[in-house]
Amino acid sequence: MLFKLNPLVLLTVLALPLGQAQAANVQGQKYGDWGGQCETLQNQEQVCYLQQVLSEKSNSQPVMITVLGYGKGKQFPTAIFELPKEVDINQGVQLKVDRYNAVGFKGKCSQTGCRAGFTLDNPLTQQFSKGKQALIAFKKRGQQDPVILPISLKGVAQGLQALRR
Repeated sequence: MLFKLNPLVLLTVLALPLGQAQAANVQGQKYGDWGGQCETLQNQEQVCYLQQVLSEKSNSQPVMITVLGYGKGKQFPTAIFELPKEVDINQGVQLKVDRYNAVGFKGKCSQTGCRAGFTLDNPLTQQFSKGKQALIAFKKRGQQDPVILPISLKGVAQGLQALRR
């Protein structure tokens, strides 16, 4: 197994309480290549987000999980990337949307995997909403060549809109 997603950590980062009606509208819905997910926190608040899982074709193991959601009181969405534990996180991670310039960011690793993310600004939110594909690039420890993984942006605009309702 490459890594195990820790949804509680993701939910803490995206802690945005939602009403039951809104949660019901997002949970299990498909927005292009994204799925709507909702979880109930220990304090009974609902947290909803968009999720896309990239798996290995040979064994369906997750290689990367991308989550988009609005943090409590945030105007723009937060993007969180769950990555394999072999990532050399000290070298950072890069995100590139379509033809736009890449942006770099850091994260943290544990024994089960690495997590990196940041709140998108207005230009990046627009790129995600109007774009076709994003690429995540990182280096694994001890390797020179970067690993480049695709993220489909099909359905992001619709999904983010549903989260804001």
